[in-house]
Amino acid sequence: MSTRYQDGTGDAEFTKQITQAEYDRVVNQIYLSEENVELLEAVKLLGEVTNRRSSSGPIAGTQYVYDITGITNSNEDVHRPGEGEVWQLVAASIITLDGASTMILNLVDSAGNLVQIDTFNATSNPMELNEPIYYTNEAWLSCRTSNASSGNARLAVSGIRIR
Repeated sequence: MSTRYQDGTGDAEFTKQITQAEYDRVVNQIYLSEENVELLEAVKLLGEVTNRRSSSGPIAGTQYVYDITGITNSNEDVHRPGEGEVWQLVAASIITLDGASTMILNLVDSAGNLVQIDTFNATSNPMELNEPIYYTNEAWLSCRTSNASSGNARLAVSGIRIR
């Protein structure tokens, strides 16, 4: 680990940014015990400074807004996080919707299994989030329309990384 002081002296940066897999490999080898308290605190700090863990909620600078275009009645991926990341859905609203279609927001896994989060249309726009919706690389956000459409449907979605 490198050191940087407020006056700019010292090493400029970490020589290597750790990946989520490397961080998880270290964390998974530490047993919860009184002897490991200092080690656990150091690993927690490392996770926080490398944005691999957050103890205070969402990670600053990670919020996105996607404009998904050309949505039809086939599932379209909205956002699939990187391995080990956890994201929270912040908002979703329809920009354009074909005819009497309804927009459907889902979680989908690699086997194609779907869990419907919500359906909304022009009169129920934007989507109401009553509870936090979390998603990962294993179950990510997707969307589709309820009817076959010309591909003119558009959806705006926002999320923020929490881990």
